[in-house]
Amino acid sequence: MQIAIIANGDVGNYAATKKKLQCADHIVACDGGLRHAEIMSVWPDAIIGDLDSAPSNYLSACKLRGIPLHTYPTEKDDTDFALAMTYALAMSASSIIIFGALGGRIDHTVANFHVLAMAQKIPAEIWDVNTSVQIVFDRLCLQQEDYKTISLIPLSTEVAGIKTQGLVYPLSGETLRLGEVRGVSNCFNKNEACIVIKSGVLLAIRSK
Repeated sequence: MQIAIIANGDVGNYAATKKKLQCADHIVACDGGLRHAEIMSVWPDAIIGDLDSAPSNYLSACKLRGIPLHTYPTEKDDTDFALAMTYALAMSASSIIIFGALGGRIDHTVANFHVLAMAQKIPAEIWDVNTSVQIVFDRLCLQQEDYKTISLIPLSTEVAGIKTQGLVYPLSGETLRLGEVRGVSNCFNKNEACIVIKSGVLLAIRSK
């Protein structure tokens, strides 16, 4: 089951996002992410968060439709997106796609990359019309599509044994360490690139 999460960051292109949402089996709105759902005329299957930024009229309409609300106190240790990711994993998602997790507050955007890592080996992606963010735990193959660059950035202290195929600047068993940026702005030289690592957590970011 593919679960889509709509967070409270920037969405940008609502038409493209709504089209992408059509592939989801289950849609979760994170608190203020409900405003994006309202703009797209999308009814979520669940709403999660402290509901301090959800649009009141649409929230009331969702309640009337019987859409489940999973409410939490405003003072909590997790962000609404982290709670939604926990929910998706508890639902035994086979894949997770996240919208509205980029832009807006930079602290939230950085935190969202760490929340993405909660998925472990379940395919998970933060997506907007210009960017795709995924995590490499052992092996990940990515299509070029119409992305111009791909950047590999360590999310852990170090990522060891990185091997790539299908990239202009290949890695052949190297290690990338926190603070190093030589994995930024690589390019595809084939329609598909594959990344294999031995240890660590690696961000793979495709950009248009």
